[in-house]
Amino acid sequence: MDGPTAPSEEPLAIIEEEARAVARCFGVSVPEAAAASLIERILLRLGGAHVYVPRRSARDRKRVHSEIAQRFNGRNLFELAREYDLTPRHVRRILASARN
Repeated sequence: MDGPTAPSEEPLAIIEEEARAVARCFGVSVPEAAAASLIERILLRLGGAHVYVPRRSARDRKRVHSEIAQRFNGRNLFELAREYDLTPRHVRRILASARN
């Protein structure tokens, strides 16, 4: 699979596909074996665990929070929520924490 990943795919299949792509980029001679080895290691270390993968890194989150606080004009709460894919309630919390 070299095309975009369907959202319904299993997370391990997505990780394996990405591992193969990275291995190819770094010139690994057998990317399939490298990807399979990575999956095996993940299963050994995390098998059975529930793993949360955030949408944004902490650095990105801080940047987004700062942008929202700077752009808020008192009338654009819903617009910012839509633009940043957040709920209006979450935008309100971001604005409240920026004031403190």
